[in-house]
Order: sequence, then structure tokens, then C-alpha cells
Amino acid sequence: MVPDWRRRKVLIWGKTRPELSKKYREVVCTGGVFEDTRKLVRLYPIPLRYMDSEKVFKKYQWIEAYITKATSDPRPESYRIRSDHIATLDTIPTNKGYWTERASWIIHKGNIFNSVEELQDQQKKHFTSLGLVKPSQVIKVTATRFSNQERNGFWKRYKEALSQMELPLDPETGREIKPISPPVFRFKVQFRCNDVRCNTDHNFSVLDWEIDALYFNLTRKGISPHIAAHKIIDKIENQVCADDRDLYFFLGNISSHPHIFTIVGFWWPKKQRKTDILKQPELFPHL
Repeated sequence: MVPDWRRRKVLIWGKTRPELSKKYREVVCTGGVFEDTRKLVRLYPIPLRYMDSEKVFKKYQWIEAYITKATSDPRPESYRIRSDHIATLDTIPTNKGYWTERASWIIHKGNIFNSVEELQDQQKKHFTSLGLVKPSQVIKVTATRFSNQERNGFWKRYKEALSQMELPLDPETGREIKPISPPVFRFKVQFRCNDVRCNTDHNFSVLDWEIDALYFNLTRKGISPHIAAHKIIDKIENQVCADDRDLYFFLGNISSHPHIFTIVGFWWPKKQRKTDILKQPELFPHL
């Protein structure tokens, strides 16, 4: 069947950890919302670090590209994208820590679930694989080193992929651009849903690329892996998940294990004060 490529506009809200690919070298699974439907979408594959600089997009930036439903992926939110025809457009800024304009696109009734259990139930019924869930409590954030067996497996796949790649050159230095090395720590967030019917603690892995990128940036500055991991925990606990944040988790499942969800992004604007809310019209009457 010939793919039905359509030019569509998407607001990007997140990127997951890069994966090695023999065909695309290194690809990033990217989350967004369609402009015309405001529904969550997963775009793949995007060789982000190897794209021309003007095509590399940021979070909460609009892009326009040719997109088609991924026929090999039963998840309804999964779409293929032609990364060679991406146009980067405007970025939606914050306003003194508030994300009001961003919220008008992201906080949509069809994207939000009352609990992890509700999202999992929709996965069983409709193959739903992306959704926003609001935690009532973040219990703790942990960092656990990947086991030697896991690390050896990472490195084996890494070397196999490298051996078959024609690595591109960095335009500034002329040196080969090597894919990012495997992660050292698995970061997890233990939380409880904001639903009185849910009395289960969830402990989900974090696959948000910003977290891994921050860790690698810290270690490149000479900070030890142990201290870098603690800085990540502090960032998540005391900034992203702070009491003054209107926190939601972007949850996405794993294609090979669709019942397993992970945290693929954070929604963490400042909570709106009552005085600010009274000054503006109701933003989301459909919720």
C-alpha cells in the first residue's frame, strides 16, 4: 500500500532517549500534538542530531512536515515522518513560568486520563499508547545503575550498529559524529495518581531525553556519575515535581510490551494563582 503522506503541523512537547538504528544511525522518538485535532502523536524516526541545524527543533516549537500513519505499528498515535522535509516554525514561550498558551494545545480532554489504570484500560480496548496523568503525590525519585549484563548488551548492540554505519562529519570540527553512548542510570519516579479510586503506588522509568542529556552534560563537565545522578534526582524532585507546579506526566508505552508505560515527558508549569485565574476567561470549557 502506498503511504498517504500529508503535510501537517505539529507542536512538539518531548523527545525520548535516542536509539541506534542501522538505517538512520541514531533516531529519536518525538512526541507532539496535531494542530488540527490537538491529539497526541508519536513521530518516528527522526535522526535529530544528524539533521541540518535549521531543521533541529525545540520543545513547544511548531513544525510542519509530511506525515503518514505507521502501518507497522498498531498504536493509533504512531506516525512516520519524512525528516528531510521538516520546516521549523514558531516556538510558544512561557509567561513568567506560566504555560497558558501551551496548555491551550496540550491540555485537551482526549489527552488526559484520571489515572494510570484508566490509561491502561484504554490501551487494552483501543491500543491507546500516549496520555497525560496527574499525580496526587510524588513519593520519591530514584537512580539505579544499569546492571553489567544490561550495559554489556547495550555496548554489544552499540558496536554492531557502529560497524555498519557511515558516520557523518561534524561541519565545525570535521570529526565523525558518534552516536551517544548508552545510559548509565535508570531514573524512576514513584507516585500515586490524582484519583481517589486509585490506591496503588506506581514506579515508572523516565525516558525523557532532557533528563539523560542533563546527566551527560554534567559528567562531561567532570562531575562524577554518582553526584550527577543525585543532581538529576534533585532536579526532578525539587523543581519539576515541586509543590508550586501544576504537574502532569506524559506517559507512553513500549511497542514490544504495550502494557508497560513509562514517563516520556513532564508538564510542569507554575500553578495559577486564584487572582490570575479570575482575570482571564475559561480556557478549557470542554474539560
